[in-house]
Amino acid sequence: MLEFVYAKNPAYPDVVLHDHIEVVENVELDVECVVANVPLQGAKRVAREVNFLVEQSTQSSLELAQSLSLLYEVHGLQFDFDATKHTPTQEGSFSEFFSYNKEVCQYHQRRVECCGKCSEVCPTQAITKLDPQIAHSQGLICEDNRHLVINHQICIDCGKCISVCPSGSLSYSGFSLECMQEVAKLYKGYVPLLMDHKVDLPLIPLKKEVLPLCLNLNILEQVALLTLLQESGSQIVIYAPQGLGVGTLESIILLNAIYVKIYQKEAILLASHAEELRACLQNAQSLATPFSPPNIPARTKRDLFAQRLKHAIGEGDYGSVPSASFIRYGHVEINSNCTLCLSCVGACNTNALSVDGNAYTLLFNPSLCTTCGYCEATCPEKDCLHLERDGIALNPAYFAPKVMAQDSLFACKMCGKPIGTTKSVQKIAAIMTPKFQGDARRIAALYACADCKVKIMLEDMLDINSILK
Repeated sequence: MLEFVYAKNPAYPDVVLHDHIEVVENVELDVECVVANVPLQGAKRVAREVNFLVEQSTQSSLELAQSLSLLYEVHGLQFDFDATKHTPTQEGSFSEFFSYNKEVCQYHQRRVECCGKCSEVCPTQAITKLDPQIAHSQGLICEDNRHLVINHQICIDCGKCISVCPSGSLSYSGFSLECMQEVAKLYKGYVPLLMDHKVDLPLIPLKKEVLPLCLNLNILEQVALLTLLQESGSQIVIYAPQGLGVGTLESIILLNAIYVKIYQKEAILLASHAEELRACLQNAQSLATPFSPPNIPARTKRDLFAQRLKHAIGEGDYGSVPSASFIRYGHVEINSNCTLCLSCVGACNTNALSVDGNAYTLLFNPSLCTTCGYCEATCPEKDCLHLERDGIALNPAYFAPKVMAQDSLFACKMCGKPIGTTKSVQKIAAIMTPKFQGDARRIAALYACADCKVKIMLEDMLDINSILK
């Protein structure tokens, strides 16, 4: 099978191509290849951008040859990364346009509902929520707390769920974030022009710095967009005559607010018709030196976004940008009555809340927080942990874990073995002592390990008063 094929267009007979691109004269041929510029039989992918660039670009022949080669590589990468599953049915087949990782989902198995944005934006109910209350109202069975019900057969590939998912538990199979990170590197030094893969391409001249990319625009969210911004080093132009999903729109607003603070220019120029597009393309320019972060393992989308945003901020302090309805950022406040029970750490599946066992400290990294609020709902203490959805602080401290609470280990009053944090032991003792009504042995047992509790209760010769000092 061939890799890249270019079917000649009689209207443009003099197109110069690199040698690794095979040229064919007849578009009716059945040619097995990975990428073609037209829908040849046997082509795995069609690169619409190739003919568009040939027809509209103002590049020289050699510049155009380089750009066309990059476009073929872009589609080659998408072919390599494509994880779309196709399942045969009696009626034909259906495709799974997205994958789901319940481990970082902000809805799955939560005792209270903290998220569900994907189901809110899904136009066909391909993603729905199920909890015992919903199940009861619909005559269904739900034996656990709550989970998402996914029906790929009625998914219409709108992509809107991808851009509103705060943690990245939903991933677009045909163009994942991993794919975007590799594709974006090919746009270094170019102005990316993003257009929907299903709409008619505009008839508008392109200055030589512009390199197009057709994709599902609704999957674009803050991480994918910032990746393309930093790898290209340029503003991005988006042509969306059909409109955009709320997640993509809020991501654009967020990044524009950040870039205005740092670079005094918007990051993304949005056009809905040809005249707007013409102006955007004319005004688009480079903003910063292209940047590729080191390959650091990331668990959620917030990890990736934090790595890139931290680089953009550097050592500066640019104030803050507000949160939005779907794309939310914020921080938690923890009061002094925290006992380090670590319920909040167990509730957080993005590692925004963590513990340093060596220093007995509770840490919080706001750059990783999706503000789901499950930590607040889980905290057993009254008026202890509070969540504020106030946005992003554009300074280096925002990306560093800070100490929210600290304690020391409490040692058993008899043998010295650690039995918990000092605050937790003292809290339990404060609650139980009045209930024991002066029973010195039972009160003393509150300050002992499991083995020594037995001794306190059974051995007559113990000096109970020394334990209670």
